Amino acid sequence: MNVSHYIHEQPSPNREIMTVLRSWILDLGSHTVERISYRVPYFSYYGQLCYFSPGPDGVDLSFAKGYELADEQRILESRGRKQVRSITFYSLAQVEEHEDSIRRLLNEAAILNEYLYKRKQKKRK
Repeated sequence: MNVSHYIHEQPSPNREIMTVLRSWILDLGSHTVERISYRVPYFSYYGQLCYFSPGPDGVDLSFAKGYELADEQRILESRGRKQVRSITFYSLAQVEEHEDSIRRLLNEAAILNEYLYKRKQKKRK
């Protein structure tokens, strides 16, 4: 099963929420890779970026290195986790309301991953 098929199988509004979020994630560029991992859609960009956790009444967008993100709008929650930070969306309207913040977080996470990847490559040389 691929990510597109997984999303298509989800009930509304989760399907619509994940479709929009996925398009924003894929907008990050050609280094973005998507796959099903741990039975959920997972996205990488020079390393682990984020994943979806659909529930009965919403979708979590979780950032793998969320603890390192600025999160100026304070929309991410730790829920007792050391590294992962997430936000739960219950409607498409809520997703659209937070578009600027989510896109900013996605870009920040992608830049961080690329920086860490390139720094690691330099150390190997």
